[in-house]
Amino acid sequence: MNDPLEVERHRLEFLPGIAEKLHWYVYALRDPRDEKVFYVGKGIGNRAYDHARSAITVGESMVQPKRKLIHEIHQWGHEVEVEIVRRGLPDEKTAYEVEAAVIDTLRHAGPSDLTYQIEGHGHSARGWATLESLRSLAAPSVDIPDDMRPSVLIRPRRKYRYTMKVEEMWEATRGGWTFKRRPYKYAFCVHDGIVRGIWRITGWDPSEERWGVGRRGLDGEPALDRWGEYVGRYVGHLLPTRGGQLPFTILS
Repeated sequence: MNDPLEVERHRLEFLPGIAEKLHWYVYALRDPRDEKVFYVGKGIGNRAYDHARSAITVGESMVQPKRKLIHEIHQWGHEVEVEIVRRGLPDEKTAYEVEAAVIDTLRHAGPSDLTYQIEGHGHSARGWATLESLRSLAAPSVDIPDDMRPSVLIRPRRKYRYTMKVEEMWEATRGGWTFKRRPYKYAFCVHDGIVRGIWRITGWDPSEERWGVGRRGLDGEPALDRWGEYVGRYVGHLLPTRGGQLPFTILS
């Protein structure tokens, strides 16, 4: 499965870097067998894929007609087509209004021929789009060369927030860890496979009182000369496919 779009559909989530660029959005689910839209919703993050995830689970989830239909589509060997109707919405309230308008339009307008209708305002930048057309929003991959190693990729996971300031991100990234003390050159904060920040390591903070018994923290400063080169880039290919439960990855 080398096609990123197929990987995206199989994992039931957007390609790295796309979800956060969509902000609040309104989405449509389409049945590939007859090309009909059967559901419109609003969300943020990977919300558009929640229905497909829940439909994989049998039992009570099959009571809902929508999930039953998605399960049926899967049984036929197809995937639900996720399309973004409008993206870049400022908040949930706006997304709710757009969602309601789209639902009313699809339910009450009936068959239409809009051949002579110009495209809606903002269509090119935020309008109805397939996953294929959104691939350009995905974070480009980047490698970490030998002259920047040894380095460590650190995933704060639940400690990470998209709205974090650089100082807060560093506190979540720097400690306290159990990896061996080595002359690391850089520490990367990585979330969802994407570099969020990079710091040049200047030393160690051995305070067990602060970090816990057997743990230590890193001392460092923002690598501003590297920031634009790495922040926002995808490094998921450098993370382990197995043993990924560890929150850090050493690049020797």
